[in-house]
Amino acid sequence: MTSDQAVSPPERSGGLTRRGLLTAGGAGLIGAVGGMAIGRATAPAAQGQPAQTQQGGGTQSWPFYGTRQAGVETPPTLLGSFIGINIPSKSGNDLQAVLRLLSDDSARLMAGQPALADPESILTAQPRGLTITFGLGAPVFSFSGVAASKPPQLRDIPQFGTDHIEPGWEQTDLLVSVNSNDPMQMAHIMRLIGSEIAGVAVIAWTQQGFRPAAGSAGQTPRNLMGQVDSTVNPQPGTSAFAQTVWMPAETSWPAGGTVLVLRRIRMLLDTWDQLDPDAKEIVIGRKLDTGAPLGATHERDQLPLAATDSLGLPVISPDAHVRRAHATSPQEVFLRRPFSYFETQQDQTDAGLLFAAYTADPGKSFIPVQQRLSESDALNRWTRTVGSSTYFIPPGVQPGGYIGQELFS
Repeated sequence: MTSDQAVSPPERSGGLTRRGLLTAGGAGLIGAVGGMAIGRATAPAAQGQPAQTQQGGGTQSWPFYGTRQAGVETPPTLLGSFIGINIPSKSGNDLQAVLRLLSDDSARLMAGQPALADPESILTAQPRGLTITFGLGAPVFSFSGVAASKPPQLRDIPQFGTDHIEPGWEQTDLLVSVNSNDPMQMAHIMRLIGSEIAGVAVIAWTQQGFRPAAGSAGQTPRNLMGQVDSTVNPQPGTSAFAQTVWMPAETSWPAGGTVLVLRRIRMLLDTWDQLDPDAKEIVIGRKLDTGAPLGATHERDQLPLAATDSLGLPVISPDAHVRRAHATSPQEVFLRRPFSYFETQQDQTDAGLLFAAYTADPGKSFIPVQQRLSESDALNRWTRTVGSSTYFIPPGVQPGGYIGQELFS
């Protein structure tokens, strides 16, 4: 699907079109059309309704409406897709219209109901753990004339010495993150988003990734290097999670937002595979089989950073990845929700990690950690950061509202 394809939106019941809804502006029209019966009898799920597990596959649904957006504290799905969107007109009205329309669609889809006038609604009949999360890039605060509402935590991420940013993975105005356990559902929703916004917004890039199928309860997923990934994460529902991930209330925004730093990290797997297991463990600082830190027994044991071997050398080397990435204070803790990716074109393989970091303030967490990694991380020889973008993930909304509504209030 090209980013600028002109797809004529199907007509709604009563002669209303998707394009008409997109360009009309005004939440009233969304609400009026949203109440029409288009092959269904119920409205999108609101916060407070219990998440439902559907029979025949254990399908989990999450409410779109609520204090916070889903997709951050909800359990990770097998599949993740990040869609970078730009508003060519740099119009606040167009931005607002896109957010209205896609919020309405997302509420329905996450409830297992079709988006209005979706021609293939059977593909989204079950939620399957679906979450759709929206992010606002720094540019929208400037061109919408609401620069004063930009959260101070939405900082520019510096280009680090080890970055090799490639054209095509740049910062965008908007981000839509679609997470699901169903590849057909995922593909259909991505196509639906592209057709919905055609003519008003364009898709600059899509980045799609996957996670291993679930193992035993609490098992940490592995990446394409065979390493456990994201062992040290704040646990959902805890005070540590709330303090490190969710932003406190600001004058222009209520509490419940976060900042997403999305990094596309290419892995040089051919040369990595040439290392023997012992060398790989030294580079990372963890055992391959158990994920335990070197010098420890279990994966979640504390890093024995002061431990030395019989020669007096550090058990975990000074430039081991886990040592350099280790938080030196509670402020440096952030949520890691990575997805692996693997693509091949003309016999050229591009594989690696879509590293999604969610944090209350990247200036206090992600940036200092990444600076240490760029200065001296043994893993840098086998990785390349080729894409980087940052987004404010606004708080959630109540029924009838849309993501980012506070920006225009």
